[in-house]
Amino acid sequence: MGDRYLIETIVTSHDPERIYLSENTSIGEMLLVCRRWPYDKGPKPTTKVVNLAKNPATPAEAISVSWAIANGTVESQEYGTVQEWPANKIAASDWGAVQFLSPYLCASFSQLTRGEVFLPTQLGSIAEVGPEGRRIRDAYRKSAMPDAQGRVALWDHDTDVTKSMAAKADTHITAKPEKANLAESYWQQRSRLLLPLRARLNTARVLNVRLSAPTVGSAWSPCRITVKGMDVHALEKAVCVYMNSSVGVLALLGNRSNTEISYPRFSLDDLRKLVVPDFAAIGESAVDRLAAAYDALAELTLLPLPQMDADPVRRALDEAVCDALGLDGERVATIRRNLAAEPSVTGKRYAGLRPA
Repeated sequence: MGDRYLIETIVTSHDPERIYLSENTSIGEMLLVCRRWPYDKGPKPTTKVVNLAKNPATPAEAISVSWAIANGTVESQEYGTVQEWPANKIAASDWGAVQFLSPYLCASFSQLTRGEVFLPTQLGSIAEVGPEGRRIRDAYRKSAMPDAQGRVALWDHDTDVTKSMAAKADTHITAKPEKANLAESYWQQRSRLLLPLRARLNTARVLNVRLSAPTVGSAWSPCRITVKGMDVHALEKAVCVYMNSSVGVLALLGNRSNTEISYPRFSLDDLRKLVVPDFAAIGESAVDRLAAAYDALAELTLLPLPQMDADPVRRALDEAVCDALGLDGERVATIRRNLAAEPSVTGKRYAGLRPA
């Protein structure tokens, strides 16, 4: 569509109380205003992206918002935020401008993906991710008692239990008799490092965990990372620190589906596309510094994401990432502050910045 049409305006809702735009659905939607653009007409103008903080609930409110969009007064009337997104990004299917209410976060995520923050790579280029949680549920069942295989899993993403980067298995599992071969195949893909397949953002504390022994999960997917010449344990720890830092949270949420903004689900493809540091390029010393931060902070309890700006552990993670990757601390602090106020993170309508 970005090639054949000019997308003049995109309107999306960041109102957790009304993430939809039509009457007969309960999932997030976007409104696109498009018109055909002949190939010989020359460069396309930018696309106006309107992210609503409060979605109109009545025809009268909708008319007021539409007038504000047309007249350029969305922000002054506090309906939401507006960005101008370049045509080349739209043509390249870069829809990052709709992922956050905060234009700063949208721009920061775009800079992250373009390699303007640190030397990046996609997680899938250095790691195998999978199997998906539904495969595990298909092949295994939870058990209150251990079986002959002694297998355990981190089944759930219970934010009252999983509070730190160093996680513990929460259930015994046993293979379903009719799926024994499949269960064995999935077990061979286990890992100490697990990535989330879903997360309730207003209560989530960690978005990547590491266990003392390799396992699988239902709400988590194993991630088996390999970089030639580097210690696997150090790499796992480095990824865990990065993913739970503010920059890592930005990377994960910037690539999420917005069908349920406060309860995103991540496909294996989403996880493989995650922007992570190119560890081979940044070097072993940086990896070791991140791993040392994990050793120091792994057992400490993190506050829920809405409180991340006041969380001393999150700030320590950010300091470690800034040190290892050479990032500007003020920039990362601004990312952290904006993330903590995002409606998708708080689960509430935008109410301004909350004091740290």
